[in-house]
Order: sequence, then C-alpha cells, then structure tokens
Amino acid sequence: MDSLEHGRVIDSNPFVDIATHLFLEDLASKVGVAGLNNYLISLANNLAANMPEEEYETWDEFLEALKNGHSILSSFEDVHAVTKHCLVTRRSPFERGWREYAKRVGAFSKVHKEVAEYYNAKVKSTAVNSLHIILQTFRDAASKRIKVGGKPLRYEQIATVWVDGERKVAGDDRLTGLLKKAGISRIRLGMLLRNNADVWLLAPE
Repeated sequence: MDSLEHGRVIDSNPFVDIATHLFLEDLASKVGVAGLNNYLISLANNLAANMPEEEYETWDEFLEALKNGHSILSSFEDVHAVTKHCLVTRRSPFERGWREYAKRVGAFSKVHKEVAEYYNAKVKSTAVNSLHIILQTFRDAASKRIKVGGKPLRYEQIATVWVDGERKVAGDDRLTGLLKKAGISRIRLGMLLRNNADVWLLAPE
C-alpha cells in the first residue's frame, strides 16, 4: 500500500485483527449487545486513562503536535486539521483489519452493526459499527487528558463514513451547532466525507 498516497497508517498484524473481531463476536454471544457496548466503552476509556497527559501553551502548538503524530489523539490514526477546530481522520485505523477479516473469514457478524445501533440510541448517533464505539470513546476520554492554555479539550464527533460508503451524521438537533463551532458548512462536510473516514470537532472547554 502506498503510504504517500494514503497518508500515515499504523501497521497491524492481520492475525491479531481477525482474532480481535472474533473475540468480540464471541463476547457478544455471552453478554448480549448491551454488554458488548459496555465492554467496548470500558476498553476505550481504560486505554485513554493509561495514556500520558499533555499540555500545550497555544492551540497552534497543539495542532502541530497532532499533525506530527506526537499527541495521544494521533497515536493510532492519521489526523489532519481542516480548520482550527475541525479535524478529519483520513483512514480508519480499523480499516485494514476489517478488510482482512472479510478476505479470510467472510461477512462480518451482524452483531457489529447491532451494537453500533445500540450505541447510537443510547450515546450518540455517529457509529456505523462496533469499531467506531472504541474509537469515538477513546477520543472523548483522551481529549480530557489534554490541556491547551490551561483548558481541557472538548471532543464531538460530527460524522463517520465507513469503507462501504455507509454514513452516520450527528442528529439535526446537534449538527448545526457542531458545524458552526468547527467552522465548516454542510456542503463542506459532504465534501470532506468523500475522502475521509471521520470528521470531528475539538475545542477548549
């Protein structure tokens, strides 16, 4: 895969990726969709809690660290700022694992979508599958461990698009406010979703 064309992608082992997905499916068979949702949220929160805290004097200093992969928020994904507060993830860090599973095992268990639907109903309406629960919960928890100018960060997911083209966008009751804070329009959001996996907001509390 051409890293210059697709950006910085964290490498992973297909065996580990596939085994992880199968583990989640097995867990769901034992604890149900609600139990799997709670497990994924707990897993992501625990990961963030074990990452080092960060502090920056200025927003520009923080964005530079984010761009260069020096922040915990860009430890696992290829993040770019399109405005001061609107960030995009070029490619999902889970994309390779998803493709490897489909190639070697077959279609994903429906539980990956069912747990996302549960999360969307109970938390926020921006997950396409189980993997987005992990990623979005991690970003939320990790952002609280970062201070810029003495203020912790606030993270909000604006929209998510998966490799098969399925999209989830924040509800209309929240979307207008999120776009305003991010400094983009609905048209710009649609444009960003053509070439990115996630569009999200980050700002000081």
